[in-house]
Amino acid sequence: MLTNGLPRFGPSDLPKVNNPIWAADANEDDAIVLVVMYDGRVFWRQDPISIGDLCHELRHRLERSPQAQIYLAVDAHASYGNVAKVLVPLRSVGVARVVFLVDQRKSQTSVVGCSQPDVWNLARLWQSMDWLGRADFMLLAFMLANTGAIICFRLYRYNTARRDSRTFIRDAASPLRDGKFDEVITIAARNSRSHVANIVAETLRAYASAPPAFTNREAIATAQRAFQRRSKFLAAHLKLGLNTFTTIASSAPFIGFLGTVNGILGSFSGTTGPAYAGLARLASEIAAALSLGAMGLLVSLLAVWCFNYLRGRFEVFENEMSTAGLEAVTYLKAHPQRREQFEQSFATKKVFAVGNAARTWEVPYDRQRPLLLAMWCCALYLAYVLVLSWLLR
Repeated sequence: MLTNGLPRFGPSDLPKVNNPIWAADANEDDAIVLVVMYDGRVFWRQDPISIGDLCHELRHRLERSPQAQIYLAVDAHASYGNVAKVLVPLRSVGVARVVFLVDQRKSQTSVVGCSQPDVWNLARLWQSMDWLGRADFMLLAFMLANTGAIICFRLYRYNTARRDSRTFIRDAASPLRDGKFDEVITIAARNSRSHVANIVAETLRAYASAPPAFTNREAIATAQRAFQRRSKFLAAHLKLGLNTFTTIASSAPFIGFLGTVNGILGSFSGTTGPAYAGLARLASEIAAALSLGAMGLLVSLLAVWCFNYLRGRFEVFENEMSTAGLEAVTYLKAHPQRREQFEQSFATKKVFAVGNAARTWEVPYDRQRPLLLAMWCCALYLAYVLVLSWLLR
């Protein structure tokens, strides 16, 4: 409504609702507009009026216009008691219908005769959603935050591995070429976050820990098997998060579509008033419903992009680990005379003792418990809403 001719109402003094019906007749000069201020004062337009005079004036006006509409503008800070003392005389003179004047909360639609900004407001969009839409929005937001957290942690892990690998290759190239395997393992221990250093160190460890009864060929075969085991273990570490991306990319569009369907079904509810007001409300609610579908597609696209990017980097690391293991085996074959000296090296025994104590056979995997818990909570809430609507039908 427009507040021309009314007491000084600020932009937030009238109650705000999502889908008001535009009341153009309230701005006419002969409209019966009663104003209730926050302190209990009552106005007929801009003129203050007492409760006793109000009954007399209403009877006089209704005698001339029995079908006259009564408009009530109540300050949002007024108490119910202040409103009740105005409703009593309205009932006493036979008023059957009172129209409460309000402001429109949402800004994404335009109602005829009402100027509104055409910029979407996330807070108002949140207020216009029902609880199922809000749960859907929160689940998609959690997926988006989960995608951002995984890509940040994986990028940090990959960049650290790449930096330590470059340092290890630079420092260990000469000792490895000269057959100083104990020095290579010491350098690998300083760059423990490098996948290349881990592969080379594990290969050399297995070679040195082979029983003395083994021939040199059997010791190298033991080192090759150790290299393969270690490469698979490191690959599982480097792939953490990729399966989560797959889950998010495959489920986010359907979750967004669920919110869209719920919002569209809720928009087809009955309304009163002019046709253009109903169409404006319908367009507003359908736009809000489609925003959930758009958000689901956005989350899915980001998850797919992150998966493809990290998958490409992981394949590079996988090739580097394979190359590093083959290089280590090649140098072991090139220096078979160093095996006995290598087995008795103090540095080698010290590093290997630490490695054996910390060794584990458990392969890491994506623990998607927070994501699955959030999805199950939304699924249970949806089931609760469906059962409750069926019982109340």
